[in-house]
Amino acid sequence: MARGRSVFHLMALKQKVALARKTKAVNTLQEELNRTENVRDRLEEMAEGMTVPLGKTTVGHLRSASWYGNQVQEQLKTISNRAEFLSEEVASHRRDAARVRHQHNLAVEKGEAHDRQQRDLREEKAEAALPPRRSFKR
Repeated sequence: MARGRSVFHLMALKQKVALARKTKAVNTLQEELNRTENVRDRLEEMAEGMTVPLGKTTVGHLRSASWYGNQVQEQLKTISNRAEFLSEEVASHRRDAARVRHQHNLAVEKGEAHDRQQRDLREEKAEAALPPRRSFKR
């Protein structure tokens, strides 16, 4: 074990590393969620903008407009599902990070309490090792 380090300090260090990993994962997922929401917004704009022009149109034009409209709707559905999944993952990872942060704080508090207790114990032993003091009465 590390010199002068209690188990609580080592646990706090372990929790600190886990917290850093969780934070990195949350940031990565949040970036991906932002990109996904951006793509979803663009697809929604495209879907709104796809209309058949009034007037004379050909059958081929109607078919291609319908096909492209279906493709956009399918992609919009897929990206919406992905955004929903990512938002749930971000929330889940944030809960996990909060739990790890709480465990880290507990380990730090217990480590500090342990250190205080050890310091008090050492001081008591040092005082007991000293010869008793005489009080001089005048």
